[in-house]
Amino acid sequence: MPRSAAASSSGGDDKALTTADGQSQIIQVCVKSQDGNKVVYNIKRHAKLIKLMHAYCRKKQLDIHTVRFIYEGHRVPGKYTSDQLNLEDGAEICCMFHQSGGGVCSMPKITSAFI
Repeated sequence: MPRSAAASSSGGDDKALTTADGQSQIIQVCVKSQDGNKVVYNIKRHAKLIKLMHAYCRKKQLDIHTVRFIYEGHRVPGKYTSDQLNLEDGAEICCMFHQSGGGVCSMPKITSAFI
């Protein structure tokens, strides 16, 4: 659901897009890549975030298994909704490439010459 596909199926009826407490059912979420590019999506509060993740990966031609989505320093599980993670309108989710390992820490050998 990229910005260009904004949900306007209500025919201008704003009541259909708000909850009983006046909160909008649709929020804007920005997905930011490591190189700084941003893509903005309009999502429903009760939609699972895996839909957003798949849409972003399709747009950027990425394998969903090679990237991780991070919000406020924590990995975003796709099974949750924006309501469950308390995402606010305008929230920014970072998309990072998954990296395992990190190299070997090499320490010099301690020999009797150093003691």
